[in-house]
Amino acid sequence: MAEEKKVNETEMEEETVEETVDTPEEKEADPEAEIKALSEEANKWKTEYYKVFADMENTKKRMNTEFENQKKFMMQSFVEELLPVIDNFERSLAAEAGDENLKNFLKGYQMIHDQLLMILEKNGVKAIEAEGKPFDPNFHQAVMTEEVEGMEPNMVVEELQKGYMLKDRVVRATLVKVSQ
Repeated sequence: MAEEKKVNETEMEEETVEETVDTPEEKEADPEAEIKALSEEANKWKTEYYKVFADMENTKKRMNTEFENQKKFMMQSFVEELLPVIDNFERSLAAEAGDENLKNFLKGYQMIHDQLLMILEKNGVKAIEAEGKPFDPNFHQAVMTEEVEGMEPNMVVEELQKGYMLKDRVVRATLVKVSQ
C-alpha cells in the first residue's frame, strides 16, 4: 500500500512537470501576450483612475458651491425675523408728530432706522423697488388690482409692504396693488 502511494505521487509529479513544459513557439508568443494583457490592465486602471479623479473634482466643485451658498445665505433666517421690526420702525416713523419732544424722539428713531438699514445693506440685504414698475411675480405678490387711467396693465400702482432681497435671493416678496 505504501508503495502504491509512492507510485501515485511520482506519477503526479511527472504530470505536473509535463504540464509546465512549454514549446519554443509558446515562449515567443507569451511575452507579447503578456505585454498586451499588462497594457490592457494598465489602460483599465488608467480609465478607472480618470473616472475616480473626475468624480472627486465634481464632488469638490459641488461642495465648494454648497459652502458658498451656505455662507451667502446663512443670514436669511435672521433677516426674515428682522423684517417685521423694520416694518414697525417704518410705520412708527410715518406717524405724524405734533409735539416738539415727539419730533426730536422721531429724529433719533429715524437715525436708528437708517443705521439698521445701512448695516443690512452692507450685508447684502436690499429693498425691492416696485412702485411704477411692471409686475414681476418673481419679486412681487399682487394683493389687489385697480383700474387706473393712463397706466398700462400689469404695472405696480402701489407698494403695500416692502419686499427684500438677500444677495440675489428674494427673502420676502413686495406686496403690491397692480393696474388692470
